[in-house]
Amino acid sequence: MKKYTPYIFPLVVLGIIFMLVFRWYTLRAERSEYALLGEGVEIENLSQEEMVKSIKGVGDYESIDLTSQDPENNGVVRYELKDDKVRFSVMANLPEPTTEYHVWLRSIDGTAMREVFTLVAGKGGYIGSAALPSELLPFEMIISESAQAEVADENYVLRGTLEVENDLEVEVLNEELN
Repeated sequence: MKKYTPYIFPLVVLGIIFMLVFRWYTLRAERSEYALLGEGVEIENLSQEEMVKSIKGVGDYESIDLTSQDPENNGVVRYELKDDKVRFSVMANLPEPTTEYHVWLRSIDGTAMREVFTLVAGKGGYIGSAALPSELLPFEMIISESAQAEVADENYVLRGTLEVENDLEVEVLNEELN
């Protein structure tokens, strides 16, 4: 027995290290499911000039109508893919809120949600804009008065899905034909 005692402590240390590495790897894999909530994802607010351009329609902007449970509430998202970023503006005609309208993003394949910005009252309704990496597409946009993600998903005012058709498929088909 005395000849095995010097090996016990190193085996215990190796076992602990193995368990820690395994735990780190599984947590890292779970975290990648929620890429929209990742610490490295930077969501930037657009400047006033960029927001005015997207609202007026200057540039190549696409638009998506937001759906609502109440027919009086309506809104639209105008977006543009540029420089590996999705620049989008939300414009909504909504009643006077009791608090503020929060814009949330939720990845299509996950349940994680992240608040992007709050809508600001303007002349034509409520507006807000932001830009984020295009690799996060597609995602669902939820507008709610709630500042909590769980409640916002259930009690939404407007919602819509931002899905952009992949232009890379068209480029690959053109290369194959040439």
